Amino acid sequence: MSWWILGGALTVGFVISLASVSLSIKISHRLEILDHPDSARKTQDRPIPKLGGLAVATAFSLVAVLALITLNSPGEVRLALSALVPALFAGLIGYLDDQHDLNPYARLGFQFLTGFLVWWLGSQVALFDNDWLNAVIVVAFVVVLINGLNLLDNSDGLAGSTVLMSGFGASVIAVISGQELVSVLGFALVGVCLGFLRYNWFPARVYLGDSGAYFLATLLAVLIIRMRPETVDPWTGVFIALLLVLLPITDTSYVIFKRLRRGIHPFTAGRDHLSHKIQGSGKRVPTSVFALQGLSLVGVLGAIALSLA
Repeated sequence: MSWWILGGALTVGFVISLASVSLSIKISHRLEILDHPDSARKTQDRPIPKLGGLAVATAFSLVAVLALITLNSPGEVRLALSALVPALFAGLIGYLDDQHDLNPYARLGFQFLTGFLVWWLGSQVALFDNDWLNAVIVVAFVVVLINGLNLLDNSDGLAGSTVLMSGFGASVIAVISGQELVSVLGFALVGVCLGFLRYNWFPARVYLGDSGAYFLATLLAVLIIRMRPETVDPWTGVFIALLLVLLPITDTSYVIFKRLRRGIHPFTAGRDHLSHKIQGSGKRVPTSVFALQGLSLVGVLGAIALSLA
């Protein structure tokens, strides 16, 4: 795999993302699709456009199509669709949740359906002899990552930079393993996240919304499941996958543990995440994001090291 192709995927993803996110901001203002402050959990000082998720999904889909045309490999179309179809489905569910505040059980049901779609389209693992047990592992990973990233989307730049870090780690491992399309899509994802962060970094001019968080989490889950480090056994591969998403798993576990101890429903909205704890100590939002991405970096480097072991 040529680094020129990977660099091209990243660059094109960045440019298209810049354009689509910029356009989404203008459309959001014109159509009044804005996230308004409420002085409790939403503490921004002005209404913020929240069509960033739609812009990100559009940008990545365009880059994926361009990648298929450039690589001219018809056999890879199924692989690309196995990533795009469930991610777009998840993004649609997130958009409906943004607009209509879905019932929590309906939301969870759709998330499980997304995970099943990921498995059914071929993103599978072989940890056990029982196919259905393997399917449960895939579905659980997708659902946990969707909720983990959505919960983590609580500070400007945090969710986008987390996907960027995890996507970069997965892409490097795919390059090492000789997986052409997985690595190209991974670098395209990094470029799209960079373009989005241009407008989402503190102070944010656009938000992902549930649609963007659901889309990116599902896409990231598929790329991680599709990685095939050639030098490790399947269970080490599981550990590599968990290291790549160390930050969302750690933050979600921390929040759920704290809320259960206080007798609060674990998926209740609140300002009790790791980022809020750091900011509560007097640190600015960018400082908290950089600090938490230090944890992401540890996970990514650990995952790459394990894949080379």
